[in-house]
Amino acid sequence: MQVLFADGTEHRCDLLIGADGIKSALRSHVLEGQGLAPQVPRFSGTCAYRGMVDSLHLREAYRAQGIDEHLVDVPQMYLGLDGHILTFPVRNGRLINVVAFISDRSEPKPNWPADAPWVRDVSQREMLDAFAGWGDAARTLLECIPAPTLWALHDLAELPGYVHGRVVLIGDAAHAMLPHQGAGAAQGLEDAYFLARLLGDTQVDADNLAELLEAYDDLRRPRACRVQRTSRETGELYEFRDPVVGANEHLLGENLATRFDWLWSHDLDADLAEARARLGWENGSRGVLRQG
Repeated sequence: MQVLFADGTEHRCDLLIGADGIKSALRSHVLEGQGLAPQVPRFSGTCAYRGMVDSLHLREAYRAQGIDEHLVDVPQMYLGLDGHILTFPVRNGRLINVVAFISDRSEPKPNWPADAPWVRDVSQREMLDAFAGWGDAARTLLECIPAPTLWALHDLAELPGYVHGRVVLIGDAAHAMLPHQGAGAAQGLEDAYFLARLLGDTQVDADNLAELLEAYDDLRRPRACRVQRTSRETGELYEFRDPVVGANEHLLGENLATRFDWLWSHDLDADLAEARARLGWENGSRGVLRQG
């Protein structure tokens, strides 16, 4: 296989792995090779205001407002209709990462202008206006972010295939998803681990490479698509738009208590064993990779 890059350089390879992100150039090649239309990133209708807060400063702000300062020490989620706020400590607790999501569900197919950046600096006033009417703890938290950034969240529709010939997609190129389960990077790692374990096996050769890639597509794609789908659904759950749960706190708690079990407890090595069985390989040494 010959690969020609935009700068004029050329490379030859036996296999081309497309790990070129949500705006992947190789995704169109794979889909067109299957006789399918290209898939471009779609705007979700959700934007996220982001910022880092000094934990000591936030603690003082909470204390001044009579808010429990111990909220600083552990991850928090504030939920509301068409919005939610996530916080968690980083840098050994010295900073608090804040992600404040706000959604516009007025359009069934929301659009983000093609010439608009996906990430931009915004004013604190814009962010505070978006969360007008929220509780004291949430508002005090946001008031500690003087210069937030705004992220327009995009994902991909579920693809019908990740492979064409000797080109294979992994990570966001194949299954870019919304961040509501914190699973996007992990899915990319699972893809890479799965491929690396098979491609590194002494039993792989040019004759069985196509079958190996077929096994990758058959075993990785259904799981990744499910994570895409449930990530979008989880965002709806957090923002009281789930058709069953709505704003019922009891049902919400029951749902979240077990919602991620299937995601975190998945045995990727069992998938590898199935792939080896399909290829007629003897099982080699087994590693363990679990998400969570």
